[in-house]
Amino acid sequence: MNTHTGAAHTLFTELQQQYLAQLEEKTNRITTIWTRLQSGTYDRDDLRELQRLAHNLAGSGATFGLTAVSETARALDIALQSLISADDLPADFSSIAGLVAQLLETLRNPPSVLTTVIQEQPVTTTTLIYLAGHNPEEATELARQITYFGYKTECFTSSAELLAAIAREAPQLVIIDLHLAEGPQSGIAAAAVVHDRYGDRIPIIFTANSADFTLRLAAVRAGGRGYFTRPIDLGVLIDQIDQMTQRTISEPYTVLIIDDSPLMAEVYALALRAAGMQVIATTDPLEAPTLLAEQQPDLILLDIYMPGCSGQELAAVIRQQPEYHSIPIVFLSGETDRSAQLAALARGGDDFLTKPINLEHLVAAVSSRIQRARAIRSLMVRDGLTGLFNHSVSQDLLMREVARARRNGQSLSVVLIDIDHFKQVNDRHGHQVGDRVLKSLARLLRQRLRTTDVIGRYGGEEFLVVMPDTRAASAAMVIDSLRERFAHIEHQREGEPLRVTFSAGVAEWSLGMDTGSLLEKADTALYQAKNQGRNLVVIADTHSVQVPQRRTLPPSPSQTYQAPVVLVVDDDPNICRLLQIWLVDAGYRVEIAQSGFEALQRIVQGGIDVALIDILMPELSGIDVLDQIRRIGPEPAVIMTTAFGSEQIAVNAIRHGADDYLRKPIDRQELLVVLERTLTNLRLQRENAALQRRLEQKRRELEAEIKHAAQIQAEMLPQQMPRLPGYTIAARCIPARDVGGDFYDWHFPAPHLLNLTFGDVMGKGMSAALLMTTTRAVIRSVARETSPEVNMRYAVNALYADLDRTSSFVTLCHSQLNLNTHTLAFVDAGHGLGFIRRHGGQFDRLEPRGAPLGIFSQEPYRQGETVLNPGDAFILFSDGLLDPWPALAKDPFLINELLEDGMRATAIVDRLLALPALLGPLTDDLTVVVLVRDLTPEDSV
Repeated sequence: MNTHTGAAHTLFTELQQQYLAQLEEKTNRITTIWTRLQSGTYDRDDLRELQRLAHNLAGSGATFGLTAVSETARALDIALQSLISADDLPADFSSIAGLVAQLLETLRNPPSVLTTVIQEQPVTTTTLIYLAGHNPEEATELARQITYFGYKTECFTSSAELLAAIAREAPQLVIIDLHLAEGPQSGIAAAAVVHDRYGDRIPIIFTANSADFTLRLAAVRAGGRGYFTRPIDLGVLIDQIDQMTQRTISEPYTVLIIDDSPLMAEVYALALRAAGMQVIATTDPLEAPTLLAEQQPDLILLDIYMPGCSGQELAAVIRQQPEYHSIPIVFLSGETDRSAQLAALARGGDDFLTKPINLEHLVAAVSSRIQRARAIRSLMVRDGLTGLFNHSVSQDLLMREVARARRNGQSLSVVLIDIDHFKQVNDRHGHQVGDRVLKSLARLLRQRLRTTDVIGRYGGEEFLVVMPDTRAASAAMVIDSLRERFAHIEHQREGEPLRVTFSAGVAEWSLGMDTGSLLEKADTALYQAKNQGRNLVVIADTHSVQVPQRRTLPPSPSQTYQAPVVLVVDDDPNICRLLQIWLVDAGYRVEIAQSGFEALQRIVQGGIDVALIDILMPELSGIDVLDQIRRIGPEPAVIMTTAFGSEQIAVNAIRHGADDYLRKPIDRQELLVVLERTLTNLRLQRENAALQRRLEQKRRELEAEIKHAAQIQAEMLPQQMPRLPGYTIAARCIPARDVGGDFYDWHFPAPHLLNLTFGDVMGKGMSAALLMTTTRAVIRSVARETSPEVNMRYAVNALYADLDRTSSFVTLCHSQLNLNTHTLAFVDAGHGLGFIRRHGGQFDRLEPRGAPLGIFSQEPYRQGETVLNPGDAFILFSDGLLDPWPALAKDPFLINELLEDGMRATAIVDRLLALPALLGPLTDDLTVVVLVRDLTPEDSV
């Protein structure tokens, strides 16, 4: 087991122990609820909580090796769902008594040795496919081919066997031949039964000997979504299976909504977010340019009639900018006149949806438009045949991953894959078969590698795989597994089966290595694999390719000076000699290369500061050499030389990455001036790179400190809910950043008194967190058995000087509950975001209300008092709950309309926190505290 896997197993073991520690609490909770159910003192919420506990255990137990817990809890979950959905509560619970007893027994006696579910290689959940056909040999062979692409298969010969298997375990897809054991076309009848019972949940693909239209029509009517005639093209079949089982995972769609109606914009945003899209909404069309540049949306949803700038005008402005030509614009308006709609489309729109619109229709229309737009854009970065990244994009992504590995100190492996004897495949079987081989390998790589891996077609039959956070040995094991699978795939079903192999070279990045050296190591290993007989994976010897550290220019004359190295690249030896004399005389170290290939070999070794490269050279031009250098990295600096007098040539060279340009015949003085200017720029670039590295290191250190601070802050909040006879209490704090200024606290100054404090410090982040810590400590120290009014006077005396000096303030609600009399006394110091929800739906504001702490040194805080009756809820929240929802910001007490009688404290907190989660990322710290007095059985009646 490698180091990374060992660490994963260690972490998983720790999580298992944490999970086991939580089981005791869940066991006690289930026991308590079950006792209520048996005694008859229960309500529907008890059933719901029991079902929630069972549902949670069913989904989590097996994850931590407790398979028996998951299976037992799942059976109880299903049984409880039917009880809860009934109109009347059951009189007794004998139907679930056995399941509850079995679950409690399983929880109290977990296995001493837990199953380890961590796997070395992340593989997506296996997709189950059933195949049915009268010829068992043919079905078995087709199933075997499908399994090479990561699918699990089972074969049947009759419709009875197929239907019985589906009843036991439903597959993700069924492939049915028209001819089953019951006779010709019996497969259509079997498919019709499957479709009637399961609908579109189980897609159906037919195989047949004939492409007759009447058979195809019958297949469609039986629910068939695919139809393949023999000989079956395996590549096309796998493509359709991938599509039907949704194996492709894409980035969420991003939509920009521009509508002058805040309410409608919010409704559309909610519908699209519910469909998994990311949505940015604005009511101001003048914000569109900024949002387009920052968010790069996949689609713009645009109202036509808006003040200041109409939708048609905005669309015309957007279409004037080439970078936004590919973004679809969908108009959304109440305009029903067809000519007006066509006029809008003529200004740059792609579609027109008429209000009012069904939200499902909206989601479907937006999804299809984005899907097509992404398909078009993918042609720009993807290889047209395989769908993988093309050569240039693969190079860019490799450079990005090398930079990330260098920055984070992580491992990185690169693999070069080459199909063996591919030219013979094309020559003997034709390019169509060769293309099929390329697509099969590309599909196999996409399915079996991680989504974080970069997969590209590097050229011809060569593929590039970049595997972040992966050592070479692990990468080689994964690629070797793929090599074995690929060798068994049949690429041509007619005639003799065609099987093809590939060879691969694996190289691991190390500190000081650039992308060029890394690719050279992988290419060397690939060459070794070819020489050793092909169909092989070889790891590059870490000592086989030396990567010398490049010498850098000194930042100041005070350090030991080493003359810069200039490489002169020109096929004319006389030019090379002349430039060498001039440059050595000027104090430079000079090396000569008389061809592009020789220059690249020398540059890869490192140590060259500036290269003087002639544009016009045989075999490999100067521009080609420049392109190869820039693929390796930003160094060395390059000055292009040529006898041509066209300025366009100079511009072209600069576009390809040249630092400067000299025209022949070269003037000695001009050469030295241009060279010195280039070296000065190079020195600044290196100093800037060093500064960037130091800044990145500081950023990582700061992130670590903030993360540690967030952990400390979270641990300072109460970790366990207090046990209050006759009450339930729940609280949660979610900082908008890692740390924040919201807090809550409680303690018992006397057995019958609970002091509860809720605070919101001005500002966000670290400064707010520091002030929060001070405020919380002061409140806890002064809050005694005395009334909240007295406690607040002590708090003002202790905090005012610090708050005034830092120009800060704190909004606070400090309350005290008498558990004997159920009297709640409170002081509201400028908080204002809290109320008491009475059983029956009415609510009381917290009055009176004073100024925040830190505003006045002698604020005369007055105390409010009330009695909490059974079913009443005391609710406090921060303004982080209001920011995402404008309606709540205007009237926070609309929250009361979201609540119901009989809700426990935890349920209220969960419901309130669901609002910002639905509407988008937090912009302010969010905290909710709820105290609920329990209903007695008499009150429930």
